[in-house]
Amino acid sequence: MIKKLLVVAVVGGLAVAAFKGTKWASYVRTEVKSWREAAEDQVSPEIEINRLRGEVKNLDEDTIKIVKQLARLQSDQADLAVREKTLTAKKSQVGELMAAREAAMRSAEAKVKAGESNVKVTFGEQEYSLANGLLRLKETVRDYKDVEKELAHVRLKTDTQQRIIDKLDRQRLEMNRLKTDLDVAIDGLEEEVQALKLQQMESKYQTDDTRVAQIKESIAKQKKRLDVQRRELNLLQDSVTPSLSTTESVDDIMAPVTGKKPAITKSGD
Repeated sequence: MIKKLLVVAVVGGLAVAAFKGTKWASYVRTEVKSWREAAEDQVSPEIEINRLRGEVKNLDEDTIKIVKQLARLQSDQADLAVREKTLTAKKSQVGELMAAREAAMRSAEAKVKAGESNVKVTFGEQEYSLANGLLRLKETVRDYKDVEKELAHVRLKTDTQQRIIDKLDRQRLEMNRLKTDLDVAIDGLEEEVQALKLQQMESKYQTDDTRVAQIKESIAKQKKRLDVQRRELNLLQDSVTPSLSTTESVDDIMAPVTGKKPAITKSGD
């Protein structure tokens, strides 16, 4: 079963690959593009404006993401500042301890070189042998280097985060500026749409698909229909009206009014 599926997948892939290189693929892409463009043309300006306002509103989500990241980094910066202050104080403290122990060890070693025996070294209130004193000094040097290394890391991290914060803050300001510009641009577009709709309403050549346009179109059709019917009636009346006889005189035509009998025309006259 799996082998059959693999064969079908391979054959299908080869068929798609072969189809992509043919002119039919170009026809399909062209047709899909025309469908998309036709669909976009059917979208009214009002719907498109609402869509654009929604896209601009979505920019607020991007701004919120930037603000959240910015706030987190600023909080981290505050923690790093406290940590740097603590490490700086600790470095100073360990440094003083290291210097004191170094001085005590050098003094003890000088006594040994001078020939003294059973020389002890004093660190604070404690006495140690020279060997233990050297170990204590070595531990102090290690602690000092560890503090120094961590302090350098904290300062480097602080500088790196500050650069990121500066960039994010510029992004936030730029996003707000862009949002304002886009809002103004969309308001201008909506103003143009409303002006065009007003112009279309005032014009006898309605070019939109509003109810006003449909009413105007219906009125124009009915006027055309009545004009045709009126012309048909006039043509029919003209075709059935009898023509006046050219043999009647004025007295004959006026006889119904004057009471005079029409003259009798003799045959042959």
